[in-house]
Amino acid sequence: MENMSGGGLRVECVHVSTGGGRIVTGVSLSVDSGELHVMLGPNGAGKSSLANGIMGHRDYRLEGKLLLDGEDITALPTHERVRRGLVMAIQNPPSVEGVRVGELLSRAIKVRHDPSEREVMTTVKGEIEAVGLPPSIIGRELMVGMSGGERKRLELARVLLMKPKVAILDEPDSGIDLDGLPAVADAISRLIESGAGVILITHQPVILRYLKPNMIHVMVRGALVAGGGPELVEFVERKGYRSFAVEVKGC
Repeated sequence: MENMSGGGLRVECVHVSTGGGRIVTGVSLSVDSGELHVMLGPNGAGKSSLANGIMGHRDYRLEGKLLLDGEDITALPTHERVRRGLVMAIQNPPSVEGVRVGELLSRAIKVRHDPSEREVMTTVKGEIEAVGLPPSIIGRELMVGMSGGERKRLELARVLLMKPKVAILDEPDSGIDLDGLPAVADAISRLIESGAGVILITHQPVILRYLKPNMIHVMVRGALVAGGGPELVEFVERKGYRSFAVEVKGC
């Protein structure tokens, strides 16, 4: 696969708010090309809100600074962030009647690249099969009647086809049974091996049996409360999240 390297994401003292108030407070982290950062935390910790804020979702207001490959993208709209190489696999991709899977994936490739039509179809078919889906899914309506596992695999295929500099994967392993986890982990590994920096948000540390993270982050009540290596996963599995003190950062 073509090398995707050349990027890195810097999140500097970021706060994220919605109409209901501030959800994320004082988050800073750096993800370099080819690195895997895993974000753990309980439900409602703010992990998905942070991801949506970084992507510039219209329902989330972000304060702070975002640098992608050294460029300040804080003020850019979502589509420009995507065009520059920041891509997200969303947690619950919606069903869209009348739009075929092949149409979406073809458009995904063309957001950042300009291949021939023959290259598009060959690449789409190859990526679909690589994430464990049958080629026949290309002709189906987008996400309509698909299982949770099929939706997650299709989202991963879309991200891979876009050749991102940095990919945020919001719970790509949820809804996937144990037999399907290796294929999901393999897709994530291929992103990393190709040079993309990856932020993996997960509730299932079991997927880490198949991956080697560079950093584990723990988020509780909207703040990053710990960072470290695999020992953090073991600690969370033994103690849960209640033992982490939440420090409100004033940056």
